Amino acid sequence: MPFINEYDTPLTLGEDRLALMAAAVKHFPNNNVLVIDVGSCITYDFLDAHQHYLGGAISPGLSMRYKSLKTFTSRLPLLSPKVPDSLTGTSTEASIHSGVVHGVLLEIEGTIEAYQNKYSDLTVILTGGDADFLCKQFKISIFAHSNFLLEGLNFLLEFNSNE
Repeated sequence: MPFINEYDTPLTLGEDRLALMAAAVKHFPNNNVLVIDVGSCITYDFLDAHQHYLGGAISPGLSMRYKSLKTFTSRLPLLSPKVPDSLTGTSTEASIHSGVVHGVLLEIEGTIEAYQNKYSDLTVILTGGDADFLCKQFKISIFAHSNFLLEGLNFLLEFNSNE
């Protein structure tokens, strides 16, 4: 790996997360980088300026949150992600969209703020299947990069073919 992996259980770390960290090394060497992958799950992965992968967090993604409301309640409908019209939902559907989408946005913004409090020179990358949907909702500076995982995989191939 082109970085030092300090994850306590490296054998349980997904290949996708490793590839994202490789892309962070390639594109942002010597930077503190938080990569947020918004797909089935939302993963947060942090690489410090010394190219040490320190770990991250995993939470349910947008679709999983919508599906859980349908699955674990008796009367809530399954909806597809939609940008809510307002913070306060005035119908069940509007309330679900507000709760799920604003919940994800506030979670991501809160996580970024917590990292920025510790690392003031933080670079934030948003990638994954829901990145385009979510990036338009943020009022903070982040880089949306749809091919970050693929670029990380390619960098790993290049990195390992040179040894």
